[in-house]
Amino acid sequence: MLKKAGYYIFILVTVIPFTTPIVTYWRQKPTLAVTIRSWSMYPLITRGDMVFVLPTGAGTRFTEGQIVVFRSAEHGIRDWTMHRIVGGDSESGFITKGDNNDQTDQEGGHYPPIRREWIAGIVPTIGSLPLKIPLLGYIPLLIEENMKNPRLLLLLLGILASALLLDEVFKTKRRQRKDILQKGQVYLLGGVAFAIMLGALMLMRSVFISLPYGVERTAGALLGSEVGILEIGDSRELTLVELENKGTIPSYYCVISRDPQITVHQDRFLMRGGDTAQVIVTVNAREEGIFNASIIVGMFMPFLPPPVIGFLAGISFWLAIVVVSSVPALPLIILPYLEPRYRRRFVREIRRRWARTLGGLHL
Repeated sequence: MLKKAGYYIFILVTVIPFTTPIVTYWRQKPTLAVTIRSWSMYPLITRGDMVFVLPTGAGTRFTEGQIVVFRSAEHGIRDWTMHRIVGGDSESGFITKGDNNDQTDQEGGHYPPIRREWIAGIVPTIGSLPLKIPLLGYIPLLIEENMKNPRLLLLLLGILASALLLDEVFKTKRRQRKDILQKGQVYLLGGVAFAIMLGALMLMRSVFISLPYGVERTAGALLGSEVGILEIGDSRELTLVELENKGTIPSYYCVISRDPQITVHQDRFLMRGGDTAQVIVTVNAREEGIFNASIIVGMFMPFLPPPVIGFLAGISFWLAIVVVSSVPALPLIILPYLEPRYRRRFVREIRRRWARTLGGLHL
């Protein structure tokens, strides 16, 4: 019972804090759970809590008292915010407020009324209590605050290795004989956990840019756009982001854009400790319309040669993340199979279970 509980806790602590940022970055909206970074909802929800969220849709009904997650960068709400609905409606917009705040978000002209399409999730509750895991959010917070620390990767690997070592040390001989397949499963789980950690680290240091712009016969302004509306045939050059490697571990950056009207001046950067660089693009006005270019400045740890990473990123940013983060985890996954005695026991156990399965089918 305790053993199973330990596995479930390990999966909970590993999977939720590291996979939710990955899925959130992929979907560009909070998914499954979010990490709380402020005290605006104290004491019900505090910094470091991992709070679960339910996705919203066209049929979602919003009521006063619900805790919702919303954002609208075009209207000044640049970060995902978790506050409570205290008034308003779907037509005129909702009035929201943090439980620990003295004023609503709309008082003083801070935020406009929150439209329903800005709301990405609702916090499920049991009675009046939100569904959350206290303190679990400090794991991604700690990682984010120490992203530039070169010892972070070694610390994560050390924690994982220590957990596996303790599992081996405290096994009894009887358990060692019994757990033939379980050793491989533990190392597989450890390798997957390490790959997830690495993927989350690279995602947190990547930059996801939304660049709205327009192309018409006459130039003009566009709300929330650095480029504005360009006249057909014109172009506009701008610096998207400045990169800096403050650590000692080399980093490889790939700039990915699928918009045919966006030209990236340099799309590959190999940055050693202390290096800086600028990501510069040119918007070329060729086709009329209003566009919203998605540009990814992906950061990758150099576990593969830069040309290989660049090739994978050219196919898909997410493919590159998965492959690069899996490479250092492979030795951990295959480690048990390097031991001849374990391989023989593993083969015998597989044969025994296969024979038992076939025998059951004949019955």
